[in-house]
Amino acid sequence: MGILDYDERDISLTPDFIDKSDKDLSTIKSLNILARQTGNILVLSSGYATEALCGGNITRAHGDIDIHLILTGTRSIEKLFSGVEEIITKEDTKWKLRNKTPDKFEFIEEDKNKDFFAKRRLEVYLNTPHDYNTKYPKKYLFNSKGEKIQVTVVDLDEMVRQKIHKFYILKDRVDVSKDRHSSKSDFFDLKRLLDLPELNEEAIKNKVPEEFNYAVSLMSKYRDED
Repeated sequence: MGILDYDERDISLTPDFIDKSDKDLSTIKSLNILARQTGNILVLSSGYATEALCGGNITRAHGDIDIHLILTGTRSIEKLFSGVEEIITKEDTKWKLRNKTPDKFEFIEEDKNKDFFAKRRLEVYLNTPHDYNTKYPKKYLFNSKGEKIQVTVVDLDEMVRQKIHKFYILKDRVDVSKDRHSSKSDFFDLKRLLDLPELNEEAIKNKVPEEFNYAVSLMSKYRDED
């Protein structure tokens, strides 16, 4: 059996996913404006942050938008929630609130004709500011028309540590409680990040040697079976 037999998603950029990515980038741009207007900092993580760290062009289909609002402003959580809702309800996507907690807002596209991965999804995490997360780097993303969108992203070393930690925790199993498992996109993204010349790979290996070695061995196995 192949290592990713359970992962049936297609991460290629079909016309539908190009359109979806353009809409996602428009949402990111609008929410970034909201963050600045309210004195907060919007930080991207996960897939779109990886794209920004690797040059900014969209290279694969993305399932969701992972946004972290660093709460450096004074607006209440409820007012921030209202601001996010006001922005996305003006879009042509029919958004539905999927989950709301004190530290996270989660929305999903309501469309019975699309499977889960094809639906637009937005996760907004609310984070307390500290010295490190208020100094993340600024990068760019480019939509299919070449428009450049400035974003703040999790820095490269932290992004790699997050990804190898996910591999290590899941041990290539499916966490059904959180609908999480390692996927083709995880392997694709981690390989690109590890290939970046500015990555301090040795420093990461020294900090989390067991996790690093496990992720690298798993990637090697995946390549052998691909």
